[in-house]
Amino acid sequence: MNIRSHAFLLFAIVLLALPMAVMAKSGHKRVVWTNKANSSTGLYTTKNYFVSHGVTFGVTAMYYYGDVDNEGVVFSGGFNKNNLSYGGSLYINYNIPAGNHCNLKFGLMGGTLNGNNKTKFEQLAEPRDDFRKFQSILIQPAVGVQYYPFSNAGFYLYGGLAVTGSIITNYEFYYYRREGSQKVRDKLEGSTFGILPMVQLGIGYSWRLAESWTMSAEIMVQEGLIDTQYMNLDAYPLAASQNSQGVELGTSFGTWTDKHGNKHIHWNDGWFQVGISVTYQWHNCEHCRMINNYAGIKPSRRR
Repeated sequence: MNIRSHAFLLFAIVLLALPMAVMAKSGHKRVVWTNKANSSTGLYTTKNYFVSHGVTFGVTAMYYYGDVDNEGVVFSGGFNKNNLSYGGSLYINYNIPAGNHCNLKFGLMGGTLNGNNKTKFEQLAEPRDDFRKFQSILIQPAVGVQYYPFSNAGFYLYGGLAVTGSIITNYEFYYYRREGSQKVRDKLEGSTFGILPMVQLGIGYSWRLAESWTMSAEIMVQEGLIDTQYMNLDAYPLAASQNSQGVELGTSFGTWTDKHGNKHIHWNDGWFQVGISVTYQWHNCEHCRMINNYAGIKPSRRR
């Protein structure tokens, strides 16, 4: 795991720990989740309208980065439209309030992802062996925390952990193979899969549309925590068992080459995403009372 992945993981863990710290500090106060509270009723209300039970539906556009992009630094070679999945995902989240400022989010996302660096080298006079492209279908369960730092405001931070299954429907990698004393450029094509633990970090803003409806816009980056055979998004590095020719790619220390011909270590896969979502939420329901009873929180009574 590289330094960047460590930083992503640490920040996500801090955000995930926030609800437990808030609940511990509150000392299990007498809580009723309701929209209205005043001195006569004695009812307690959440400080932010957006912290509530709810179900979220959304759509997302994603921009892949990783070994197939082969840049080392995202966008160092400019914006590559081949790495963009237009409307690449559809997801559903279920929220549970935790404290006054946090939603616990349990989500399931499905979508597509693709990368292609081939067009960067096609015009070169000298053939290269690092043409790469792939297309995949993603399935991703995730758990995270949506943290609203300001009362009665829609700005939030998000941190989460996920496991992504990448069903790689097609990959194409160029490489050099030896024929006697000669090196001949060849390519591998096929399909495979990968399973990758990931960290999610994002920022967003929510708007209240109606009594039970909100809309949110969110920018997020998702970073893989490892990059090895069968544990990646893009089929690279590739195990011999993942192709019919029995060839391994990307298993040595130097796994990608920059524009100056210098080799570098693995670049963990991930993507940027921009999404819009709509949430149906509820503040006062039997389920809320069940959650409170489980936590040892008893509702206040009207006098």
